[in-house]
Amino acid sequence: MPIFAIESGNNFLLSVQLDLFMGRPIFYYVKSKEKAQYLGYKNIGSAEEVALTDSPVNPTFVYAPIIVIKKLPAPFEDAINKPSEIKEKFLSFEVSDLPSLAKITSYKVLFEEPPLPLYSFKIDGKWVAGAFARIDDYEEASIFFFVKLDKGPPDNFLKYPMQKTDGTAFTNRADEHGYIFIKVIKLGESHPLVEL
Repeated sequence: MPIFAIESGNNFLLSVQLDLFMGRPIFYYVKSKEKAQYLGYKNIGSAEEVALTDSPVNPTFVYAPIIVIKKLPAPFEDAINKPSEIKEKFLSFEVSDLPSLAKITSYKVLFEEPPLPLYSFKIDGKWVAGAFARIDDYEEASIFFFVKLDKGPPDNFLKYPMQKTDGTAFTNRADEHGYIFIKVIKLGESHPLVEL
């Protein structure tokens, strides 16, 4: 998916659009001191590597194009500068355990689509991991399905064996056979559109 670069002070906000809420796109971003034409990603063994580059020449990487945005519309500027003023929130459902959460994120694999990412963050002093999923494709907004954790996820993926629930665990290795691997996105702050 494309990445959008927006100049913000001395940094660039590198962002991707991953969902819709009440008809509005939701972007997730990270601050970067530099920008380039592409962002490269690869996962080998237990290591992930991310690199900004101006040419996608290394075949061991998957590349996403970076598109520079000249100016953000006012509603986006407001959301970045004042996230605490956002009043509308996603409907949230707590599930019983990590295997239940993994089923929500990975059911589309049966339809040859990638699993949904998990978001992990602290909210009200407690760690949660959750995913935004629609009950059906006609819903206007997703529901945030989550599980409470004792601590933040120690690794970057959740592995889930589809044949049994035994073996669902966090890992950095995404090359084991017999598992679906769900990417964990660790947010720097609590999600401004989630209320438990």
